[in-house]
Amino acid sequence: MERKLKPAWPQRRARHLVALDAEVTCEAGHVVGSLVSDLSLEGCCVTGTYRIGEWLQVRMPRIGNLRGQVRWSMGKRSGLRFVTVADR
Repeated sequence: MERKLKPAWPQRRARHLVALDAEVTCEAGHVVGSLVSDLSLEGCCVTGTYRIGEWLQVRMPRIGNLRGQVRWSMGKRSGLRFVTVADR
């Protein structure tokens, strides 16, 4: 019987290369200007250095407010995973 191996990383949704101005509010309440790129239904990349695990609020014109958790941070870029109903 052949067993299928589960991939180490779950398959990611389609990502869109964008350059959207945004405001990021960190846990401490500081609001900073940011640029959103690599946007998908599950997350995005923002400019700025944040702690892995930190929760951020991202406000983008015409899209609205999205809450996400920092999953990685390298240099002056950080990757967020947006909150879903299952995460609450």
